[in-house]
This record gives sequence, C-alpha cells and structure tokens, in this order.
Amino acid sequence: MSLLENVRGVLIALVVMGHSLEPLIAREPLARALYTAFYLFHIPAFAFLSGHLSRAEWSRKALAGIAWSLLAPLVIFQVLYVAFDAWVLGRGSSRTWLVQPYWLLWFLWSLACWRLVLPLLRRLPMPLLVSVLIAVGAGLLPWVGYLFGLSRTFVFLPCFVAGYLARREWLLGEGPRHRVLAGALFVALGGAVWAMASGTLAAPNPQWLYGSASYAALGVAPLTGMATRLALLGCALALTWALFRVCPRGDSVLTLLGGRSLPPFLLHGFVVRGIEKAGGFSLLHGVPGVLLSLAGGAVLALLLSHPLVVGVTRPLWEPRRLFGRV
Repeated sequence: MSLLENVRGVLIALVVMGHSLEPLIAREPLARALYTAFYLFHIPAFAFLSGHLSRAEWSRKALAGIAWSLLAPLVIFQVLYVAFDAWVLGRGSSRTWLVQPYWLLWFLWSLACWRLVLPLLRRLPMPLLVSVLIAVGAGLLPWVGYLFGLSRTFVFLPCFVAGYLARREWLLGEGPRHRVLAGALFVALGGAVWAMASGTLAAPNPQWLYGSASYAALGVAPLTGMATRLALLGCALALTWALFRVCPRGDSVLTLLGGRSLPPFLLHGFVVRGIEKAGGFSLLHGVPGVLLSLAGGAVLALLLSHPLVVGVTRPLWEPRRLFGRV
C-alpha cells in the first residue's frame, strides 16, 4: 500500500538524516534543534508502523519470521559494527557488546520483543493503557538502561501497541480539516526548531528522546519523570498521526525507499561513522553545513536503497536466503 510505504520512506530518510546531524549537534544550534525535532517522533512513528503491520500470533511461522528477519540480522550486524569500531575506527570493543545492541541495532531487538509479547498484551483488557503504564513505570527502575535494550523496549512499547490497534481505515482516512490540523502540528514543530536554533527555547536532554535512561539517571524526581515521559509519548503519537495525514498517497521515490528501508537502516551507520572518523563533518559549519549534512543524509538513504546495493548486501540482512526457505 503506497501510503504505508511512503510513511516508511519518510521515516528511514529521517533516521539517516538524523544520524548525519549527530556529529554536529554539539556545536551547531540548528543541527541540535533539527535533531531534537526528528527524534521527537520518528522512532515512535517507526514503532507505530511496525505494530500496525504485525500480527499477534505465536505460530511456528511467526516465530521463525522473528528469528530470521530480526534476530539473525541483529547478530550479523552486531558483529560487523563491533569489528568496524575496533578495526576501522580504533575504538576498541565494549565489555557489554554481547548484551547491549550496538547504536542503531536496538530497534531490531526491541521489535522482536514487541512481537513476542503482543499476543499476551492482546489478551489483556486495555492493552494500550497497560503498555503506557509499563513505559512510564520503567523509568522508576534504577537499573534500566542500554543493557539488553530494556529501557527503549519498554518506553516505545505503547507506540507499537497503538499501531497494532489502529484501524486501517483510520490511517487511510482523508479530510481537509484533518490535513489542516496535521499541517498546524508540523508548523508548530517548525516554530520549536526555530526557537531552539535561536536560543529562545532550550533543547531537551537527548536521553529523554532516546528513551534510554531511568528518571534517576536523568536527574529528575519520579513524578516529574513520569509526567515528562507521558507528555513525550502523547506528542510523538500526535505527530505520528499528523505524518499519516500529510504524507503523499501515490507512488513516488518515497514508495521505493520505503519498500527497501532495511538496507539503508542497517548500512548507513558504517558510512556516517566512517565520514566522521575521516574528519568530513569537521568541514561543515553554520547553516550551510547543517543543510549539506541533511541533504547528504537524504542522498545516502536513497543510494543505500539502490537495487544494486540491495542485491549485493541481501545475504547480510536476509540470511535466510543463504540456507533456503525453512
């Protein structure tokens, strides 16, 4: 369906563009502001879309699908990225690399966990409310964090459940008033970007947007932390709704990118980190540098979705083909 693929295309482009901005956020206010805007909703929206496309079942076929499409690529790219860090970037390997998904790979692990618990959540009364309570309550655990991707798995669970519960007709619905409201939400987000870039509004701690730390680690009281997390979830879901309203519905380059989103997602980290290691981002300054970084991220996403790249790298992210269909 074109709309769903287009939404996925927009989101994968934002993921790559966001990581392309990451080396600039410490010194470029506009980069920090745009990075904040992206992270406010693009990962929650990805979780929402993944939930909408998931089925609540524990059949042998479903479990095999999780193993081959999520866990196997996770293992392969975990090894590749750790080796890349050690041998190319010279960073060495962390002691926790066996139990902590590398950088962008946490989403594969979390998605596997969400799909595994979905049949159980579906049987509970008010599964969305239960998932929200889990997300908000997770921050109370002092040990929750990056290990096993636990914090993010808990925090973005409501977005996944909301996507699963969302009716297809609701996602496909159109209406001028809805489009105006959705456009107004993105205009407001643009205003917030301008305010953060100009220093009028302080950018939040990125850890809030990553969903990767406890309230204690973030330095806030439990009630403040729970209220903030609840507000961020509400904002993320509102912007996700708005994205579905304003996203094009016809076939376009976004449709092609959305249909080949996994290779850009898994491969772009090598390119971004490699350019950073080579000093490429140190050449980018001011607004032109930020815009060039954004454009480079968009182009990178498109290049990594090219059929040639997809075909060559397919055994890495679709290892099932190496062993035949089982």
